[in-house]
Amino acid sequence: MSRSSIPVAVRVKLPQNLLEVDWQDGNSSRYDGGYLRFVCPCAACRGHGPGQVPEPLWSACKDVRMTGAEAVGGYALRLGLSDGHDSGIYSWEFLRAHDPGSGAGRDPGGRA
Repeated sequence: MSRSSIPVAVRVKLPQNLLEVDWQDGNSSRYDGGYLRFVCPCAACRGHGPGQVPEPLWSACKDVRMTGAEAVGGYALRLGLSDGHDSGIYSWEFLRAHDPGSGAGRDPGGRA
């Protein structure tokens, strides 16, 4: 794991629907629950190969809220989401690669 994908602090702020991660390289990331639902990496959302399942639409994800989070070993988080979805395992590397930056809260995929 590269230094840029090692978290030094993780804060789950359920009332604000935010996941905040401070990385070892000094950067910080903020993830909205809707965005995390939209980019969910699980097989139900992405299939086992390209095109196997329709990917989630931003319009169906944007209002989803985080209901909980639990550590998966030392490498990831599993999130509970308000739409009942809880099978996504978000590795630190995945989260760092999907940092929404200043684009959080808008349609990150260009799909409505």
